[in-house]
Amino acid sequence: PPLAGLRVLDFTQNLPGPYATLLLAAMGAEVIKVEPPRGDTGRLLGRLFDLVNAGKKSIVLDLKREADRARLHALLPRVDVLLEGFRPGVMASLGAGPEEARARHPGLVYCSMSGYGQHGPYRDHPGHDLNFQALTGVCDMMRTAADRPLGCALPIADLSSGLAAVAAILAALLGRQRDGRGRHIDVALT
Repeated sequence: PPLAGLRVLDFTQNLPGPYATLLLAAMGAEVIKVEPPRGDTGRLLGRLFDLVNAGKKSIVLDLKREADRARLHALLPRVDVLLEGFRPGVMASLGAGPEEARARHPGLVYCSMSGYGQHGPYRDHPGHDLNFQALTGVCDMMRTAADRPLGCALPIADLSSGLAAVAAILAALLGRQRDGRGRHIDVALT
């Protein structure tokens, strides 16, 4: 497989990030899903959780605990990609933001996925696929017979952002082959 030997730490939950790492695993990457002690909230999705997490290894880390942060930092030199899907600043507050992680492992490709990106006026706002469809005009383009806005049943923001993350990660890995430097990627679901 083209990504054999590549190791990915997956700190994402629900659909967008797990879909991205599913695609990386399908291309041969070793994906290690990192779950908090309470588990991934996506486990409530049943079969969908099983589908998007197929072929992944799993570990539990509580980054609020110093011992688990030390375990994470011990793993970083042995991984190529870290993908996280928290609100902007959460990983940094836990001592594992892109600057901290890449300082310990300069070749790390660090991908942050969030609803509205790491910067800008909406960066701290929560959201889900339907919110993103409404904000970007998709709901206005899809209408009921009574001409009311209607969201798309397919979670297009989740899936398309997963694809965008994979494309950006692969480009960053190619760049790293050329210059030896990792990258921080910012993927907004909107």
